[in-house]
Amino acid sequence: MNQEKTNFREQAVNKFIEFVLSRFIEAERLQVRIKCNLKQLRRGELDALTIQMSNFLMQPNLRVAEFQLDIGTSAVDMQKIIRRKIELLHPSEGKLKIAVSQEQLTAVLNSELTNLFNDKQQVYKFKNVNCDLTTAGAIAFHFNWINAEKIESVTCITTPQIEQNNNAIVLIKQNFVNQEPPTEFVNQAIAQVSNILSLNDLANRGTTFNIEKIEIVAGKVTVEANANIDQFPSP
Repeated sequence: MNQEKTNFREQAVNKFIEFVLSRFIEAERLQVRIKCNLKQLRRGELDALTIQMSNFLMQPNLRVAEFQLDIGTSAVDMQKIIRRKIELLHPSEGKLKIAVSQEQLTAVLNSELTNLFNDKQQVYKFKNVNCDLTTAGAIAFHFNWINAEKIESVTCITTPQIEQNNNAIVLIKQNFVNQEPPTEFVNQAIAQVSNILSLNDLANRGTTFNIEKIEIVAGKVTVEANANIDQFPSP
């Protein structure tokens, strides 16, 4: 009977945490799973907490195809949950896995670079960029810009690497196909993607990361990291 009560209350808390998170997180699908016994649940103590999302709006103009945060032993203030707020009673350790599609990277790059460059008086005008995630573990940027009313194109190949301190991912420029594009286009595209893959936006929400792995397969890049969670993001 206690196990049935535990399962029922776990499911109830799962749904309530999903409801609280949905107030300030935008995602196509949000699922929460907790693991604990009945006594732990009453005290707000959890053996494990998993948050899974798809098409999560991680930052303006960027949706993440897959997001999974696994938190180990933790404790939450149950009274705060009743008042629709999630508060950790002490920092917790966890693991994060995110996957971003090349279409999602392309969308955010075009939005950011268009806003950045096309309001300025320049000899050339940014047109668009396509991000290509290849099976060779590289990220290719296909740039198009207008120079003297003529469209010019070039491809820049980069290779992502985890920095020695495991706090960031950098993109190393390998080569250019045809000609070299305007330096500011390349630098901004690399900076934007490095920022996304380094999880910098999430790190500003009460969590620090130690990046363990980056993997590129056709059309998708996946990043895995250890996480130290001080607090849940607040509205």
